[in-house]
Amino acid sequence: MHDEFGVYYQPALAAGQVARARTGLIWRLGWTALIVAIGVGGWLLYPEQFGPSAPWFIGSAVVVGLALGGWELARFLTARSDAARVAPGLALGANRYGVLVGADWYPWGEVGSLVVRPGRLGASSRLVATGRDARTREVLLDYTDVLPASLDSAVVALSAGRARVDLSRLDA
Repeated sequence: MHDEFGVYYQPALAAGQVARARTGLIWRLGWTALIVAIGVGGWLLYPEQFGPSAPWFIGSAVVVGLALGGWELARFLTARSDAARVAPGLALGANRYGVLVGADWYPWGEVGSLVVRPGRLGASSRLVATGRDARTREVLLDYTDVLPASLDSAVVALSAGRARVDLSRLDA
């Protein structure tokens, strides 16, 4: 039987998320510019056919493009912020005496809660460890080598049932 369980950060996963968010932002802005250019081109080349509706078409394309571009920008900034927090190495370690979350050691008797919270705006889901003394520490789970249910199983086994990971917020 293994008496230790390690969860490691995978910086390549975080870098991939940042790259996907950046690509989404570029595509969104590019498509918006293309649609606006088509509208302006139609207005200039065929003013009789496009004249009355061109300002509405161009304006709505800009408004929708900027709104969706804002969403993509928020996703990109969130992914970049998460990636800055992901350093190679151990994110969480557990053994039969307790759990190490980041730099904080929580003996099993001092673990108040281990809760997985889903991410928002493209952010990673987080394991939030809270001690009985109200200390909290987070682990960005989407950039690790473990699934939440596997983490729960390991915590239950190593703590001899004294602690478990609350996964209920993932269902909401």
